[in-house]
Order: sequence, then structure tokens, then C-alpha cells
Amino acid sequence: MTTKSEIAETVIALLAQLASDWDYDGAITPQTYLFSDLGFQSLDAVVLGNSLQERLGRPIPYADLLATLGQQQVQDVTVGEWIDFTWSHLADDPARAAA
Repeated sequence: MTTKSEIAETVIALLAQLASDWDYDGAITPQTYLFSDLGFQSLDAVVLGNSLQERLGRPIPYADLLATLGQQQVQDVTVGEWIDFTWSHLADDPARAAA
């Protein structure tokens, strides 16, 4: 079974790998914004989402999360929000609930 803490560790580790390709050298925390702090482009969000889906072994509708950004006053997402979104969709997984 995957815990929320393990999801957080995985997300932050993947972001650290991605950030090594950029000029970002700050700490990545749940309060870090993907687009304004890390300089994400939409393709980076797709890469992060695909990488997480591969590691978790199931689809997560990250496109839905990104689509809601256009409707928000602040068009950005924090690492913590990404983690929460991932966790909420894993929590809906019947196979996970049975584990």
C-alpha cells in the first residue's frame, strides 16, 4: 500500500530530478509553486504526471487538475496540492482500499 507520505517523497524526488535540469536550486516543499517557483511549463507538468503514473502503476487524471488552473485566480499549483490530488485519486482506487 502507498501512503500519502510515500507519495510526497516520490513527488518531491521527481521534482528534484527535473529541477536539476533547470536553474532552480531552492528547497522543494509542499508550499513550492510548480509554475511560478520552479518555472514549470505545461510540458513539465505532463512529464511529472506521466512519471508518477508509471511509478504508481495506474492512471491519475492530472489533465483535470491542470484544466482547473485556468478557472482559478492564481493559475498555479503547489507541490502540496499536486500530492493531495494524487493521494485523493489513489484513495478512490478499490484495489488500494482492499489492500
